[in-house]
Amino acid sequence: MSAPNPGAKPPQKATETPAFVIVNADEISFVKRGRKAVADPELISNLKMLANGQALRIVSMKLDPTSANYATEKSRIASQIRTACKAANLTGFSIRWSPEGIPQVVA
Repeated sequence: MSAPNPGAKPPQKATETPAFVIVNADEISFVKRGRKAVADPELISNLKMLANGQALRIVSMKLDPTSANYATEKSRIASQIRTACKAANLTGFSIRWSPEGIPQVVA
């Protein structure tokens, strides 16, 4: 009878899944990163009418500057606006926020 090895790991149970498995690249499966961004068609049409030197105030997307999650909401809204600007083929724009929390797209 052999003596047990004190440094050896116990054998894995058949039901345990290993933490890491190396496979060939053609054997992997994956899902797309997320849902496709959809922009508001009304916002897109208004952005298409924007000329150089004009600004579009988007009152419908107004935020409360005193809210605890104002910075997070600004990022979320700005992302939606950038998606709409891309769909409207608007380049060279900037997003400015009024003191009241209204996003404004400046062309």
